[in-house]
Amino acid sequence: MDGLTFEVDPQEVLRLQGYRRPTDVPTPEVLEILHAGKAEARRVFQPRWVYHEFPVESVDPDGCQLQGGPCLLIQGIPERWGSISMLGLAVCTIGDALEERIEALFVEREFPLAFMLDSLGSVAAEALAEGLHRQLCADRLTRDLKVTSRESPGYSRWLIEDQQKVFSLLPAETIGVELNPYCVMMPRKSISFAVGVGPEARMGSSFSPCQSCDMRGCAYRRAPRRETVPPAWTTEVSPLVLVSNTG
Repeated sequence: MDGLTFEVDPQEVLRLQGYRRPTDVPTPEVLEILHAGKAEARRVFQPRWVYHEFPVESVDPDGCQLQGGPCLLIQGIPERWGSISMLGLAVCTIGDALEERIEALFVEREFPLAFMLDSLGSVAAEALAEGLHRQLCADRLTRDLKVTSRESPGYSRWLIEDQQKVFSLLPAETIGVELNPYCVMMPRKSISFAVGVGPEARMGSSFSPCQSCDMRGCAYRRAPRRETVPPAWTTEVSPLVLVSNTG
């Protein structure tokens, strides 16, 4: 899956900037800053990811025991993911050049562009993780395997301290990501996640990720595709298309 292509949605970027309702229309000045931010992003973003799958020894409501490895304390796996034979772990990042550029923009007092670039980085990191997840779903389906929804350390079902176990299993240093003493990833625009994999695994749920997934032709869709009319201003700003490589 080297050369993974993904898109950064300008609507989502401006949502982080405060434009959350259909009636919130960005001014031409804001759109100009967004265009400038996209140009900066193409120059400084360094999207990369690493992913490995590990055989599962046993699963219970409190976690997943890997064969010859640690127990990852992801709660509720049998109920939410069904029967899994492998656990997939991933770390995705936009790289550290973004933070250096944002710091330089603050020094130059280019505050609007710095904040816009920060929002672009947040959306890009999530889009990279989602793009990798969708590609995994499509790839494993060709092998008669299913991939579950993804779960990240630090959310309600998985303690952030388990980041240490994830990083003991993955060579995250090959993509320039490390943990600080508080189990927070550096660079900041990085995402780690786990998925279950297996012939009987459950793809999606009644509320996610099918309702937001745009993978076409999926035989396992469990919710109707959402058809929404984008705001008129989006015709002035195309998505930012990026290509990521593995570590």
